[in-house]
Amino acid sequence: MNHLNESHILLFLLQILVLLGSARTLSVIFESFKIPAIVGEILAGILLGPTLLGRVSPSLQLWLFPSDQIQSTMLETVSWLGVFFLLLASGFHVDIKKAILSGRAAMLIGIVGVLFPIAIGFPVFSAFDPIYWGDKANAYTFPLFLSVAGSITAISVVARTLNDLEISKTPKGSLALSSCAINDIFGWFLFTVVISLATPHTISIVEIVASVLGIIVFVVLSVSYGSKLLSAALRYVKSTTLPQPAASQSLIASLGLLCGAITQWLGIHAILGFFLAGTIARSAKGVSDDLRKSVSDTLHAIFVPLFFATLGLKIDFLTGMVLWPTVIFCAVAILGKFVGAWLGAKLGKQSQQTSILMGITFIPGGAMEIVVATLALELQLIGHAIFVAIVFAALASSILAGPLIGIQKRRMGISERTS
Repeated sequence: MNHLNESHILLFLLQILVLLGSARTLSVIFESFKIPAIVGEILAGILLGPTLLGRVSPSLQLWLFPSDQIQSTMLETVSWLGVFFLLLASGFHVDIKKAILSGRAAMLIGIVGVLFPIAIGFPVFSAFDPIYWGDKANAYTFPLFLSVAGSITAISVVARTLNDLEISKTPKGSLALSSCAINDIFGWFLFTVVISLATPHTISIVEIVASVLGIIVFVVLSVSYGSKLLSAALRYVKSTTLPQPAASQSLIASLGLLCGAITQWLGIHAILGFFLAGTIARSAKGVSDDLRKSVSDTLHAIFVPLFFATLGLKIDFLTGMVLWPTVIFCAVAILGKFVGAWLGAKLGKQSQQTSILMGITFIPGGAMEIVVATLALELQLIGHAIFVAIVFAALASSILAGPLIGIQKRRMGISERTS
């Protein structure tokens, strides 16, 4: 039996030091050029993984990131914390109550923006050669995962882009954020249901229905009472002598852990629970913007970069990339979401220019697509080539979104100063 020893701890600390230092350094450099930080964080892992360091100095790469099970498990655990807390922070951008009350147009944009890429993606991905499947995939789960993966929009990228362009508080910006919130809520619910259906063990229809009903009840209770309970808990915490804002930050992180444990127990993946916890924190009156920002900044300074950096350690991106699957997934994910959101806006009786703006804001897959790809890879539903394709599409769409939204903003003459 293998046991944790001092050498494991020493190497683990060195791994964290190298990964976190490289990821944060590159993310700051990329952000200075208006490129999303996620690009630098993933690039750090690619440089330290088999793609570059493994070619230049295989012995050094193998020494720093050995295949030892205990060592791999330690780093993988930190990576999973990055996934969970990333979803918690992403939920901070989603105001469920505001999204629900945002009107017919936002509902149509958000829902059609999910369903359209799934509808066109499923038959396209069904035609992929089985060599691209994961070991535990089949003709149903493989295209279903890919089509759902291509339907989710990264609201964090959209929110930051609209804020940087100073249009987040305009009527068009509010419509875009509300629509993306509905996309996230609906898309993540579908994805977690798909995970439960695709999990490689035999479950009955009764168990599936019970899981879905359980999660629906939990979502309704979270939306209805979650923010009130969190506000009450925060008031109590603030009335004690516990140091602030540390105590409030711990409470929000604990809420994420609790909701994640509940959804995992219900048979739906824990990521939905963390996302719901973030939306609860977004709606709670006792949670200020400064508190949410402090929690988000902490998570994005430590856990999130480590998650993205470790992705580059899993795969050789040079040998893993296959041209046509990458091109096809990019086309379905980017164009599918654009057309879906545009169609939803037209059905919601929006103008042509507004419909185009909604389509563009739905383009970025960002961190959300990469999380989906990581989970699918862990479940062995996709192969390495498809994983690389999804990562490439997520990064490319996130880089494209900012300039395209800026161009459409100028075409429409949108400005917060004139709204």
